[in-house]
Amino acid sequence: MLSLPAEFEQFHWMVDMVQHVDMGLIVLDREYTIHVWNGFMTHHSGKQSHEVLGKCFFDVFPEVPRPWFEAKSKPVFNLGCRSFLIWRQRPYLFKCRNVRPITQQAPFMYQNVTLNPMTSPRGDVEYMFLSVDDVTSEAMLELHKG
Repeated sequence: MLSLPAEFEQFHWMVDMVQHVDMGLIVLDREYTIHVWNGFMTHHSGKQSHEVLGKCFFDVFPEVPRPWFEAKSKPVFNLGCRSFLIWRQRPYLFKCRNVRPITQQAPFMYQNVTLNPMTSPRGDVEYMFLSVDDVTSEAMLELHKG
């Protein structure tokens, strides 16, 4: 059996986790070019990675208001802190289909999105990653209570 260096094996695990985690993961640079698009996003958005990688976020998602999203991104890039998009303020960032249409009567996936800084070894933030969480169940419970 061929023994692989531990670093290569760990890298492989990381790539596998990013692709299969039950959460959307997207990496954008300061020009909003898409660098990572994981399996969750492919499955739920219907957009394949080859359709989005290397493209401007706003070209791929023209429905996202650019001034609003840039304002949300500014503290991430300039201050290195997180920014949050909560479903109560905006039901979704990406209009994804509801994957449980029989058990949940929602026309789309409600999402919480966290914009996270990605710090280089020099301490610079040239990239951010978005983590997209499906909160449709929670939203439906809350909306049906009130």
